Amino acid sequence: MLKHKVFDQYDYESFYDKRFDELSGEFLDQVVKPAKGIAYTTAMIQAGNQLEIEIYPSFKQVIPEMIKRFNGKKGNRTTESQKNLNDRNAKKKLIRLVHENFYSGDYWCTLTFKEEPEDLERAEKLSQNFFRRINRLRKKKGLENAKYVYVIEEGTFGTERFHLHLIIDNGLSKDEIEEKWGLGATTLRTLNYYKEENFIGVCKYMMKDEETYKRTAFRLKGKRRWGSSKGNLKVPKASKNRTKMSKKKVMEMVLHQDGIGEKLEREYFNHQFKEVEIRYNDWNGLFYIYARMQSKKPRRRLSERRSRT
Repeated sequence: MLKHKVFDQYDYESFYDKRFDELSGEFLDQVVKPAKGIAYTTAMIQAGNQLEIEIYPSFKQVIPEMIKRFNGKKGNRTTESQKNLNDRNAKKKLIRLVHENFYSGDYWCTLTFKEEPEDLERAEKLSQNFFRRINRLRKKKGLENAKYVYVIEEGTFGTERFHLHLIIDNGLSKDEIEEKWGLGATTLRTLNYYKEENFIGVCKYMMKDEETYKRTAFRLKGKRRWGSSKGNLKVPKASKNRTKMSKKKVMEMVLHQDGIGEKLEREYFNHQFKEVEIRYNDWNGLFYIYARMQSKKPRRRLSERRSRT
């Protein structure tokens, strides 16, 4: 491989698996000046009003020994560490999908069954019939099919019944959605992107901790059914910059975590800093930084923007 070729196509989220707060001062002294041939790639994922920034090591050339040990490390991953990684990635995927495809004014719904389905498969079938009813009404009103993401789960002890959590766009009124459900009680709320991280809170609620859910679930032992509308949801893609963050800048952020928000807000001046997580790998002493920011500009659907002009 040519020396100028940058190698950054690897599973960096899996590789950098130790939390920043586990570091010792002695370890930090050893990694402040990383070895030559190492740079940092910045991946930016814009999803609606949310900007995620992932800063991770890249290499001027592929080192066979590094790749060999990296693949071996993945193979030796413990069940707990793999579960934590899977949970983090699943939450990121849902949060990105929701922020990209939904807007303030869309709906967060909890739909229950008056007559309890005998199993998860029956609950899924009833839910799919509901989505078909929604789309038939939308078609009559000249609207495209609904955009939605959902999870079917059972309640914890004391509330063991099946229910559906749903994020859906607002082409129909709340009354119309409730009427088309017709299978039990409904709770519909309007999403507001700028109200106490409303979108993030809803996503985290849908992705409630798996182990807690397993301990409290009545029948399914943590099993849930996820789904989304087909063919009309956009999946955010990452764009990469291999020169934005130098090794010096990265180490400054690692050593002075309290100042990361201010640094990123200077770099991305149209965004407000929200959170950061730093992880590292104890074999090569390198770091992965994940940060989330929110755009200061209001986001509206194209139809809403046109109506204002």
